[in-house]
Amino acid sequence: MNDVALLQEQAAKFGCELPPDRAALLVAYTDAMLAENRYINLTAVRDRAAALVFHALDSLALGSAEFALAPESCLDIGTGNGFPGVAIACLFPEAHVVLMDRTLKKLKAIERALSDSGFDMDRLSTVQMDAAEAPAHGHLYKYDLITARAVKPLETMAVLASPLLKREGRLLCWLSAEADAPDALPEKLRKHAELEYHLPEPADRVRRVVSYGP
Repeated sequence: MNDVALLQEQAAKFGCELPPDRAALLVAYTDAMLAENRYINLTAVRDRAAALVFHALDSLALGSAEFALAPESCLDIGTGNGFPGVAIACLFPEAHVVLMDRTLKKLKAIERALSDSGFDMDRLSTVQMDAAEAPAHGHLYKYDLITARAVKPLETMAVLASPLLKREGRLLCWLSAEADAPDALPEKLRKHAELEYHLPEPADRVRRVVSYGP
């Protein structure tokens, strides 16, 4: 089984359906990101098989989340190496996705990797910014979906994300199996859903993705 079919099969196990062409884009981006990682530190995961599981497959857990309508405007806070933002772009190809990070050289590397792997750059953009400054720079109440994958404590993410979410928007956060996921967070965000799933070898571990919103 090739990498694209394997990624599809593994994602389907936790309820994420990904078309072959979008899975191929995600595999291509992982390869391009690892190529950039030789020169700029985007990830400590350098093994390709591990990166496909720990970054690409783990990010696809957001595909199990239920939305009243498919998100149209999405923000990945502290994107780092582009995940899970690139997974959003694969799962919701009609959405506009913003990848936000404070480090310009990482964003430039992400842009090159996106271009090299064939993503539609009309619907993907990068923004160099601290999320705390985003409300004052045109991002107030703008996003249907905000993602945060291992960047800050949940309480901190709630404070950062709340002024950026639309009224019915959702904040999705990735957690380890041991981390606490309270029913309520600051800024009147409450838990809507939680999925626990198992990542296979070579990144064998249990993970959770938790959805919060107003």
